[in-house]
Amino acid sequence: MIKAVTILCCLFSLSFSCVLFSAQETIPSEIQVDVAQATTPTTDNTSNTSTDTPKNQTRTQETTPTDTNTTTKNQATNLTTKHHLIGEIEAIPHKSRTDQSQYHFITLSNGLKVTLVSDPQAEKFAASLSVKVGSFQDPNQQLGLAHLLEHMLFLGTEKYPESGDYQYFIHDNAGTHNAYTSTDNTNYFFDVKPSAYEGALDRFSQFFTAPLFSESLTQREKNAVDAEYKAKIKTDSRRNNQALKTLINSEHPYSRFTVGNLKTLKDRPNQPLREQVMNLYEQHYYAENMALVLVANLGHEQLADLAQHYFSDIPQHPSKPYQDQTYPDLIKSDLASPKLQFVRSLSDRNSIRFYYQIPAQGQNYKTQPTRYLSYILGNENKQSLYSTLKSEDLITSISASTSNDYGHNAFFTVNINLTNKGMKEINDVTRHFFATISLLKSSPVNPMYLEEGLKLSRLMFNNQSYVTPIRLARSLSSRMLKVNISDLLGSYRIENTAAQAEVQALLKQLTPNNLLIQIASQQTFPEDWAAEPSHWQEEPWYQTQYTNHHFSQALLDMMTLAVKSTFVSLPQKNLFIPNSLEVIEEADDKPTVVFEESGFRFWHKSDPSFNKPTAMNFLAIRFDHAGDTAKHMLANRLWTRLFNASISEATYSPYVAGLGYSFYPHANGVTLRTNGYSDKQGEYLTWLVDQLFLYRPNREKFEQAKQQLAKDFKNQQNRQAFRIANTAFNTLITKNSFTTKALEQALQALSFSDYEHFTKRARESFNIVGYSTGNITKASSQKLADTLYQRFIGRLIERTPVKIETKRILPQQKLHAAFASSSDDSVILYTLIDTSHQSQDESPTTIAQKCYFTLLNTLLKSAFYQELRTEKQMGYIVGTQNLSIRNTPILGLLVQSPNKDNLTLIRAIESFLDEQEIKLKNLTDEAFQAAKNAMLAKAIREAKNLSENALKEWPQIAKSEPNFKTKEEWIDAIEQIKKEDFVRFIKQKIESDQTTRIIVHNKAFPDELTGDQPIWQETSATNQSL
Repeated sequence: MIKAVTILCCLFSLSFSCVLFSAQETIPSEIQVDVAQATTPTTDNTSNTSTDTPKNQTRTQETTPTDTNTTTKNQATNLTTKHHLIGEIEAIPHKSRTDQSQYHFITLSNGLKVTLVSDPQAEKFAASLSVKVGSFQDPNQQLGLAHLLEHMLFLGTEKYPESGDYQYFIHDNAGTHNAYTSTDNTNYFFDVKPSAYEGALDRFSQFFTAPLFSESLTQREKNAVDAEYKAKIKTDSRRNNQALKTLINSEHPYSRFTVGNLKTLKDRPNQPLREQVMNLYEQHYYAENMALVLVANLGHEQLADLAQHYFSDIPQHPSKPYQDQTYPDLIKSDLASPKLQFVRSLSDRNSIRFYYQIPAQGQNYKTQPTRYLSYILGNENKQSLYSTLKSEDLITSISASTSNDYGHNAFFTVNINLTNKGMKEINDVTRHFFATISLLKSSPVNPMYLEEGLKLSRLMFNNQSYVTPIRLARSLSSRMLKVNISDLLGSYRIENTAAQAEVQALLKQLTPNNLLIQIASQQTFPEDWAAEPSHWQEEPWYQTQYTNHHFSQALLDMMTLAVKSTFVSLPQKNLFIPNSLEVIEEADDKPTVVFEESGFRFWHKSDPSFNKPTAMNFLAIRFDHAGDTAKHMLANRLWTRLFNASISEATYSPYVAGLGYSFYPHANGVTLRTNGYSDKQGEYLTWLVDQLFLYRPNREKFEQAKQQLAKDFKNQQNRQAFRIANTAFNTLITKNSFTTKALEQALQALSFSDYEHFTKRARESFNIVGYSTGNITKASSQKLADTLYQRFIGRLIERTPVKIETKRILPQQKLHAAFASSSDDSVILYTLIDTSHQSQDESPTTIAQKCYFTLLNTLLKSAFYQELRTEKQMGYIVGTQNLSIRNTPILGLLVQSPNKDNLTLIRAIESFLDEQEIKLKNLTDEAFQAAKNAMLAKAIREAKNLSENALKEWPQIAKSEPNFKTKEEWIDAIEQIKKEDFVRFIKQKIESDQTTRIIVHNKAFPDELTGDQPIWQETSATNQSL
């Protein structure tokens, strides 16, 4: 699927982020960063077990925040002000219509710029500080130094010298924290419960006034950076990007390696590593080079007091401050340098990327002229570039985007993912692309596209969802370094249409002289594009196989002589921009059934509580044998894939206009979901249903989709190893789940007639459960339900839904199971499973058991990270996780290591558990209550947007007997937990080994652990019980 035009300009795409264990965050869409290791690993959504949850969000418009917030009363802050402000506290204008927060700005006496956000909805308080320094400032002899410096600030300060003090404090107070380093920005952020805000600010501020930079920890932490580098050494996106840098001007810092490893981060003659870290800190970490954001449910004057009290001691600029450097062009605007690259990818995927060098765009945030190009090149409507190539089975997706600024240049990039056929016919794909570029350049700039972009940007900005404090703080602090404070909020939307001259100036940059082309594949490359024979090389950092070339005359002719009559046209006017934005007054406390007939039940809840003209509709079409066999599961998956592809053209304009949909498979059938603006949404859902039941694929499309799915299975082992471990564990213990190998075998046997029979049976006999919520009246939902019911009469049946359950797991076992991964790292997922209530329905007893496991996870997570990641350096990816399924509580402890074997990792985990048994039995009342309060705070947290409410209500509605009091039951169970009961639980489940323990691993299981008693026995996902 194409990346749609969003309301947030991508000014700052980031390079990498760091694991700081308790951060469970999602980076906002305006910040592009890989945070795979920045979170506690969770079950990957490519699991082969289906539930009524979408695997792929197809054209959705609103996502549920993953931040976990806490609810506590506003805590007043009384501080003695010891510093003065420069100037007055100023209000920041241009906030969104739906934004309830107040924004103010101050400058402290040391020159630190501070944004104060008074958020009346904040259940956790947050802060973020950005520093204008990144990998571009790395010394040539110490690549990755800015990244290492970021790590070092978490490892002790003069006031709080213990290396884990900050992490423990944040975690113990229901908080999260993390940091990232980009090319020109390093960002630190956290959130905590309100009562701990000052304690967190005190610790946080010390990073920027008195870090220790311990010699021993410096030497140790470089190993963590190296482990982080090695954890992604087989990630194609990183490998390809590093290979691309061999085409970049070698005098530009973008051409360099940025993560750092043991080869680049080491003591050098007369340049000890610690000294280099401190020098970089002293050069760049001063108040005028920083931006701070505080977000809390406090008045702006209270926030100003906090800023003054804790951050006024940050030093001002040094006597010899760092001078901003002027960088050369990213690429030389001539044809004398190589501009074509072939890359051998590890995954069986084909892509071609066109990188056009354009002038830096950061200063154009008010008009964003590059969106004109993205709007057209990323379009999926009929006769678009995408539609034309997709209809011929040449591509799977196109995306167009603008990079962050790299000095006075940026890249405008078009990425086309090719099918195997498309790779073979890459000349046709490329001709169409250059024909579209030619059409763009030769056509007058159409003001309709500029006006539509402006209207949609304003519409989405003024109806944006609530942004959690930590995400808001993180985003604003980075942006403060780039834009004028008065434009800080307004920069998240287009303020004025771009001048046609601005767009034309950009179009003039789309020339061969300003172009790099990278083709990544395992297939045959178009050698006739190269002016010289291929000379394959190995990129030194990621060992990527690549070859660089000058453009051949044949390729240049293709660029300059592209025929315009290639059936590619420019987009038509978007007719789906909503007309009605009125918010209803009708409101309901909970969902109720508003329409019911045999085999058909429709629920409704009017929910205007977020003051937005948005709604969500769910329609589950549930039929027998949807996922009982591997073949049926695959047929169901292919049905959703093929249908989504068939309506791609028709659904693109609604998507751009804020009306999304998803169609996904699960164990009970399929579900259609719509979301976005309420205007026209009911009609849209009805149209989707009609298209679904009219849809009939042909054999050719089926075979193409089957081939693509086979390729996806093949690429599974190239995902990050810890993610595969989670998928493997889920497959191992869940009923009616299938390994990738089993699915591959079933896919080979799946015929077109099998598929036709499956979909025919699914359309002929099913039951329906529907739900409408949001800015929609009861009468509207009843009308929609009746409209849908009339379409289904004669095919509806009564049916009991299938439940997702674990296999029968015997108690007090020690089992291990292997999984396949291409990673060289060792991965151990060590799980503790309570088997005592597997077959029971949810009850106070089962909820209590899950609460105990959740409390155990809360108490262990920081200690586990500190001991195995920070102290013992077992690996970079370290974390605990709650893997519970229904009434089977499961705690997972995960380590991925580039330099430790399985035996070492397992013994380290078991040693940790043994130590914690003793500590937990002697748990203080204060520590117990703090962990309990953290759990309670999460449980009572209120939803902050419609989708968050709806996605909690829908799983209940999909059940035979919905229970809308689950939240209250959890709160009650948490409140009733007593320390003596928890200690008893520890003795029963951990100390006496009542739990079953299962280890999932990717390397050979140690012989030393299979001969002792009790013996670790091998198992596999093919076993029906464990």
